[in-house]
Amino acid sequence: MGLFTKKAPPAPDLRLEALEAEFKNYRRRTADSSERAANDARRKAVLAFLPVYDDLERALAAPCQDTAYRKGIELMMQNLLSILAGLKVLPMQSLGKCFNPTYHEAVSHVEDKTVGEERIVQVVQTGFTMDEEVLRHAKVVVAN
Repeated sequence: MGLFTKKAPPAPDLRLEALEAEFKNYRRRTADSSERAANDARRKAVLAFLPVYDDLERALAAPCQDTAYRKGIELMMQNLLSILAGLKVLPMQSLGKCFNPTYHEAVSHVEDKTVGEERIVQVVQTGFTMDEEVLRHAKVVVAN
């Protein structure tokens, strides 16, 4: 070796690159985990309020002579539905539709010649979707 030979440039520190890649993976995993936890918490909170919707729906279905009382129930229902819509939670429109086990839970079957096969003739409990996923299945009566 001569006095004026060039030294090769130092090799990149592979340990530093591996550490950087591991840190990126860690950040991605923790972001995914926190997003899942937030979505789970939102689902649980919404599920806790769905019985209030059911009670308001039953109150609206019952006969009532007091118009001010009925108007109050209607306003509470509208307010609850707007809050749920803000959380991307929507009630399913099941009545008259074809039964789909992905969205519906059949609680009873009836014979009705005037209605098509596997059509929903009554909704016992309204189902809900959240972000286009089923949050609660609709409980329905199906015609055979």
